[in-house]
Amino acid sequence: EFYAKAGDATAFVQQEPAAPEIFDAPYKGMQSENGGVIGMLEVIESDFARLETDTKSSEVTAQTEYDAFMSDSEVDKASKTKDIEHKTA
Repeated sequence: EFYAKAGDATAFVQQEPAAPEIFDAPYKGMQSENGGVIGMLEVIESDFARLETDTKSSEVTAQTEYDAFMSDSEVDKASKTKDIEHKTA
């Protein structure tokens, strides 16, 4: 009796999806709105140029900050070394 009912059960059976609507014309994409491969290469080139400019300016800023930090550190180290010499002498 169980097996007789199991043949009619459809709770766990995958249902066939409804067929999609058929298009009237073939898909052409957005070919008129983009420049194709050349356009993509131009975008990549401009992105790379912008990234290179940003990176160079960031490196200059970081080098300036590093130089200032090292200068301050040398002055601080010299003053602390003198303090140690005066305290131990």
